[in-house]
Amino acid sequence: MEALRQRNAAVVGIVVDSVEENATLSRDAEIAFPLLSDPDLQVVDAYGLRHHDAHEHRDIAHSASVLVDGDGIVRWVFVTRNVRVRPMPADILAAIDALPRAEPHG
Repeated sequence: MEALRQRNAAVVGIVVDSVEENATLSRDAEIAFPLLSDPDLQVVDAYGLRHHDAHEHRDIAHSASVLVDGDGIVRWVFVTRNVRVRPMPADILAAIDALPRAEPHG
């Protein structure tokens, strides 16, 4: 997480569970970043990540990592069908480092 902070980047989780379920998960798993609730799948659909009829016959999100720049532009996406597969931290940092740099205002 320190490498992300040094790059002025942050992690946010977005899941389809309720705020209460997220709070319990965050506490029990000691998750060090915010978990946002998207039970209506509005954000999930905005990113095209809906996994239809996937868990106990309900729609959930595909497991994904999405890098969004300061202007709200999606710059990098990693999607998998296996919830246990995650991008390597070095790959995420490389994607952040490849972002276009803003010109200083002066």
